[in-house]
Amino acid sequence: MSPTIGFRMAQAIGFTGAAWLSGNIAAFSMNAVPSLLRSRKETNLPLTVLAKQWRKMYETGRRQNPPIALVTAAAFVYLAMSSPSSPPLFRAVPFSRVGLYISAAVLTLGIVPFTAIAMGNTNNTLIKVSESRGEGAAVADAEVEGLLLDWVAMNRIRSLFPLVASLIGIATASL
Repeated sequence: MSPTIGFRMAQAIGFTGAAWLSGNIAAFSMNAVPSLLRSRKETNLPLTVLAKQWRKMYETGRRQNPPIALVTAAAFVYLAMSSPSSPPLFRAVPFSRVGLYISAAVLTLGIVPFTAIAMGNTNNTLIKVSESRGEGAAVADAEVEGLLLDWVAMNRIRSLFPLVASLIGIATASL
């Protein structure tokens, strides 16, 4: 039995949605924040200004990425529920389509708790710095670059969640 058009559309949404999400998240760590840090050295901007610029990018990602993750994960769940000749979810069968598609969904949504748990303190501190009006700028400047570098490292890890989800989805399609 060949897959339906709905199944193929869910595959396209799941695979490309997860890959796009990974690239979108990674772009902040590979391009945007490192560019901010380089511009500070060239222009001697206070790091509190960089924290404000980081916050604008952070808020943009915070608004757009969770809904994309939700739609992508929903596509993977649909694939799990609709997979032809899939064994039951809790059956002890290694590499079942259902289990792999569910894993892809969980990994895609994993960006949300990772952001809250692993990145929460760094995000909250950077947000506080971005809200300062210059008071305590010497303290902020001493910390902000380190916070931004920590954020870059953690965000790189976070970008791998949907990338792995996309790869799992693609690999599962060939089973």
